[in-house]
Amino acid sequence: MKQIQTDFINKLGIGAFAYIAISEFCGLFEYIFENVLIITKTEPKMIIWLPGILSLILFTTIVIWGIKKYNKPIEIDTRKTLNSLIYLYFGILIIQYLFIYLGTDFLTEKYSTEYEFYHKANKGSLMLRGYLANIPILQFIIFGIILLMKRKTVANNV
Repeated sequence: MKQIQTDFINKLGIGAFAYIAISEFCGLFEYIFENVLIITKTEPKMIIWLPGILSLILFTTIVIWGIKKYNKPIEIDTRKTLNSLIYLYFGILIIQYLFIYLGTDFLTEKYSTEYEFYHKANKGSLMLRGYLANIPILQFIIFGIILLMKRKTVANNV
């Protein structure tokens, strides 16, 4: 009985850490891509919405790939997989911290005119940013739809 409970908790942890690791990775991608767009002097309105949309597409792609790859009846060491995902998650957090702490200062100093232009051009874009605040909700909706679709296909094959 104890082994079944431990295995269940490990599987729950695998799902949770896989989800937050993917979300944090997509957030890091979004932040880096936004800075690249600012440096390349892309139109400011595009800088606001394009990184969020591409992050959502990346999230969806990784989730679909992961489900296709690991939705097979194979034996896995749940403890080892959980540990790997925890290390991956904290590794992504460290990279995020280093980029935000060190990289942002470097970029704003080196490309100060580009950042100044971007911030001046975005004074009146609060409405668009409000709409983009719904992207994390869309991630949950897409994630739920993908899981429900995959559940139906697995149930139909059994």
